[in-house]
Amino acid sequence: MYSVRSRTIFHADLIKKVLLQVYIIIRTAWLYSEFGKNFCKTMINLTATKPALKVVFDQCGTPTYALDLAHVIITIIEKPQVGVFHFSNEGVCSWYDFTQMIAKIVGNNDCDIQSCSEYPSPVTRPAYSVLDKCTIKETFYVKFPYWIDSLEKCISI
Repeated sequence: MYSVRSRTIFHADLIKKVLLQVYIIIRTAWLYSEFGKNFCKTMINLTATKPALKVVFDQCGTPTYALDLAHVIITIIEKPQVGVFHFSNEGVCSWYDFTQMIAKIVGNNDCDIQSCSEYPSPVTRPAYSVLDKCTIKETFYVKFPYWIDSLEKCISI
């Protein structure tokens, strides 16, 4: 059985394909940057201000640095191809791993980051949400930076 989110994405993509003869759909996940509200900025703040923090380890995916996504979008615009493409950085981590690395990079070592298996949420999140990036790699020959390298770049700006 597919989730409401999965069915919504499927139907939205279907409508776009039917109504538009030329379309480019780019899916991403776990998007963060040095701007706006996002998980990375929240964890920098929380690991600096809280003595302890519980973060889920049972949901895995790949963080996506917004600047890397922007570069890929420019590449796609320059060589447009019709289709649905997935982009995220390389590698896989849990939200717990992501938080640990954020704290390490910024030097917030005083916060006790603990793993937990549940986070109260009104929606069910997939346990494994790593995107298949084969199509975008084969179509545009783009390089995908490893998520830790991109995280370091984002935090150093």
